[in-house]
Order: sequence, then C-alpha cells, then structure tokens
Amino acid sequence: MTVANYIFIILGVIIALMGALSIIFPGLTRIINAPGDHRLKSIIAIIVGLIILIIGITVELSST
Repeated sequence: MTVANYIFIILGVIIALMGALSIIFPGLTRIINAPGDHRLKSIIAIIVGLIILIIGITVELSST
C-alpha cells in the first residue's frame, strides 16, 4: 500500500466517524455541506466515508 492509500483510509474513517457522531450531536452537521436535515446529512457523511474507505483498501493507488 502506498501513502495515498493510507490517506484515503484515514480520511474515510474520519468522515464516517464524523457522520456517526453527528447523529448523536446534531450541532456537528453545520460543517457537513449537504442538503437536508441533520439525520440526512449524517447518513450522507457515513456513506461517503465508507466509500472512500473501501476505495483506499481495495484500489492500489500510485503515489508518483
């Protein structure tokens, strides 16, 4: 795995964790730029975080 893969993995975990925490603390949804109420924004953040995490794990990215 290259550095780019590790960055994608860390970024995906951070985004998914922020989405999960914003379900509990709705005030965090102010930094999520998506349409809808706080639950929809949280779900969107979790899904996007998981997609980025899966891309970081499965696709071998070149760092050159």
